[in-house]
Amino acid sequence: MKVLQMTSSNSATFTILTTSDIHGFRCPPDRSPSLCDWKRMCALTSLILDKKRQHGSSLLWIDNGDLYQGSPISDYFMKQIRDRKTGTHPMTQWLAAAGCDAFVPGNHEFNFGRGAIQLVSAGAPCPWLSANIVVRETLEPFFGKPYRIWTSKAGIRVAVLGLTTAYIPHWELPGHIEGLAFLPAVEAARKWVPYLREKQGADIVIVSYHGGLESDPATGESTEPCTVENEGCRLCTEVNGIDVLLTGHQHRRIEGQAINGTAIVQPSVYGSYLGEAQLMLARSDDGRWTVQGAYTRLIPVTAADDSEAPEWLKPHMEELNQWMDRPLGHMATNMLIANAHEARISKHPFIQWLNEVQMNAAGTSVALTALMDNHAPGFGSMVTMRDIAANYPYPNTLTVLKLNGHQVKLALEETAKYFALDDKGQIIVHPAYLSPKPQPFHYDMWEGIEYTLDISRPPGERVTRLLFDGAPLTTDQVLEVAMNHYRASGSGGYAMMLEAPIARQYSVEITDLMAEALLSKDVWHVELHVNWHVTGGSISR
Repeated sequence: MKVLQMTSSNSATFTILTTSDIHGFRCPPDRSPSLCDWKRMCALTSLILDKKRQHGSSLLWIDNGDLYQGSPISDYFMKQIRDRKTGTHPMTQWLAAAGCDAFVPGNHEFNFGRGAIQLVSAGAPCPWLSANIVVRETLEPFFGKPYRIWTSKAGIRVAVLGLTTAYIPHWELPGHIEGLAFLPAVEAARKWVPYLREKQGADIVIVSYHGGLESDPATGESTEPCTVENEGCRLCTEVNGIDVLLTGHQHRRIEGQAINGTAIVQPSVYGSYLGEAQLMLARSDDGRWTVQGAYTRLIPVTAADDSEAPEWLKPHMEELNQWMDRPLGHMATNMLIANAHEARISKHPFIQWLNEVQMNAAGTSVALTALMDNHAPGFGSMVTMRDIAANYPYPNTLTVLKLNGHQVKLALEETAKYFALDDKGQIIVHPAYLSPKPQPFHYDMWEGIEYTLDISRPPGERVTRLLFDGAPLTTDQVLEVAMNHYRASGSGGYAMMLEAPIARQYSVEITDLMAEALLSKDVWHVELHVNWHVTGGSISR
């Protein structure tokens, strides 16, 4: 868009602020067991309120989802609301305190079930917007009217349309989204954007999309498989009339870019940046405002060391601290993780323990799990819920699949793609698992089978040894394998899981299974059994 020279009487600006993927203000890695990063919350709140005071009616702030999951404080109170069927969530109170104008639900909002999300949205201080999440029977938007229109003092009509990644059914438990359909974002935008322009007389159309970009915004080259997980580039190229696209989901920092004349922005993760889009407008002779130019930028959020938690947050923190610090059990074995990369190349007792918990709960002899975070600390001698939260930050449940030997080998070949060799012959993480965001949760480690992965071999040919019960696993031999429901859904490139029959599913979250296991013994002794090896290179340190 070209910026024109205009007089003050026929020119104006309008500002959009965006936050996304705050995940309950999850703490930085060095403080990951903490409840939430309330210092960053305070800094972001002050920044938003200062902007609101500065711009008045010429500014809107939209939160772009994945707010209610990801930290101990967000997850704990979502579970409390789900189980008690009442209550106020701290993140809802934050939206009110900072003056949020609209909220777009992300995929992780559904992790706690449809009932919980209805209770939270009903008590929200601002509308929840999502045009492509619809009631299956009626095809009407589940959260009601999927847009809102604001009019500034200058008479500028600003429409905000909400959209959410349509890939949610691929990840989520069916019971959590029962009765809902998730339409492609582009399909929904094609319906609603012209309506906002032609029927509602919007001068500015903002699309807030909890999804990301499937292609390089500069070259248009595809950067991932073509699915409905991320449709941001297609929204810009296939739907006319979008002035600004607010994106998220990928945890990327995107500013100062445009696709097909649509300005785009993505404000990273955990509230570390505030996204800002500023639009320049001109008023024509008929009184209508027209966008003449737009730019986007990211504003770093810097927390002050002397910040104090807001009064409304303190009762929540007190309640949660008591629950988090409750002793659950003791470990006789050193279960601390000094280096996550090494723990993925050489078997670690924490991984063995977690797989054994899953096997015991599901009654299987085989299980798989990932080390969910690169900063997972493992367990010290005494273990609390705070330690569990630091190591397993997702509300996954347990699923048992019936995998044949061929599918097991395919899964191992997929997990072996996580590694590559550098020019020194060291085993490193393949760049595809580092960008646009780290994906350590896509590398699985198995218990109950024996295998070797040779990273010096080409992808697809790296499994050089595969045994079950001391004998080669045949292609048609069927094993019951316990895993989290996310992996059982085929996510992360594990399409072979979708072809396997489901033996059984459990509603109890894996973090609760971990807590129950710890409570079942006074002291845990874990004798490390090395059943797998990663070879073909040296360990990069």
